[in-house]
Amino acid sequence: MKAIGITSAFTGSGKTLVTMGLLNKYKNSVGVKIGPDYIDGMFHTNISGNRTPNLDRWIQGKKWRNFISLIPENTQVIVVEGVMGLFDSGMEIDLSSHWYFNALGIPYILVIDVEKMAESAYAMSKGFLGKRCAGVIINNFYSEKHLAMVSRNFIKNGVKILASIPHNDKLKIEERHLGLHLPDEIPDLPEKAKILSSYIPDDLIQSFGNINSDIKQERKTIPTTRKKIKVAMDEAFSFYYADSLAFLNRIGDVEFFSPLSGESCDNSSLIYIGGGYPELYAEDISKSRFIRDLKTEFLAGTPIIAECGGMMVTLDSLITDNGKYRMAGIFSGSSRMGKIPSISYTKLVGIDKSLLFRKGEVAYGHEFHYSRTETSENLVMKNIRGNGINGRDVLYKSNIQASYSHFSLERYGRRLLNILNG
Repeated sequence: MKAIGITSAFTGSGKTLVTMGLLNKYKNSVGVKIGPDYIDGMFHTNISGNRTPNLDRWIQGKKWRNFISLIPENTQVIVVEGVMGLFDSGMEIDLSSHWYFNALGIPYILVIDVEKMAESAYAMSKGFLGKRCAGVIINNFYSEKHLAMVSRNFIKNGVKILASIPHNDKLKIEERHLGLHLPDEIPDLPEKAKILSSYIPDDLIQSFGNINSDIKQERKTIPTTRKKIKVAMDEAFSFYYADSLAFLNRIGDVEFFSPLSGESCDNSSLIYIGGGYPELYAEDISKSRFIRDLKTEFLAGTPIIAECGGMMVTLDSLITDNGKYRMAGIFSGSSRMGKIPSISYTKLVGIDKSLLFRKGEVAYGHEFHYSRTETSENLVMKNIRGNGINGRDVLYKSNIQASYSHFSLERYGRRLLNILNG
């Protein structure tokens, strides 16, 4: 199976755009995203038609290698999009793209945004041209003269220029507080991918390598009674790890429902509400049957897992710049949108038990939110790393767990088997 890594010297260089172009170029391709980002993977999926796994050994532990079993058997090309710059990690263990490319045994392409550079591009790039580097893609040049100025030193020093992408306002993707706008909000996204793929030479695939044959895991069959699992999925709730959804599909029958469209979460054995943008749809959510059904299902004893945006709707209220909106009221308190992000890998230890974790258990996750939450409820895990809610996280009552941290259910969801099987 052919694979290539996509990286850069710094974030914002065009990794996602290049990945989209490659996925559009090569049919039967799959994108893979290094790190905890949800949105970049949605762009991959929109273009390839295949759900994008994340690679994150902080969140997934040793199970990060299981991503290969999420790749369809007919896949011919895997495009692995890196996180931030090639060597960036900032953690006590190496979580950089460079580490993953080495572990996967694949070459990588360095994407260089040259909008504000010329000959300096090579000087800046030298430290990123390691032995696995197949070459560079020059992105965002303004003229043939500009491209020649940029290219000169790469050619002189024997560095392959694999493709060149000119500046094009049609390729711009707008951002907001949690990252890029979602793919479904960008009607011309397929056109952007088609334009990008036109700049990629047909023979670029010759630069790809074969993925490390040791990176393979078989999914074991899990004995279960195949209960119905309902997962919120629409413009307000869409942040899910592919391995979590795959795990839920192995232990039950997953059915997606749209809170914003008035679809119900009743008649299920487990409800999972992920992160997203509930703050953008707070008024609609407050008027929806969803928050009434959610409270009803909680009172009926249905197990519920809610993460980040999902956690926010389990509280009494959600406060935005437009007002204060009633939520499900399962937990007392409110979330208020702010201007400063809280973004961090998280490490938590159980002060008490919850749906997924035992007392004393250490769990690893990720948080990214602009809201701040106030609650008088008991929080059953303490943050060793990350912020949570004033240094604590995981709201818990008999059959519901809600947290700012996102977790891998592939890693931590085994206790759900006992819940579903009674």
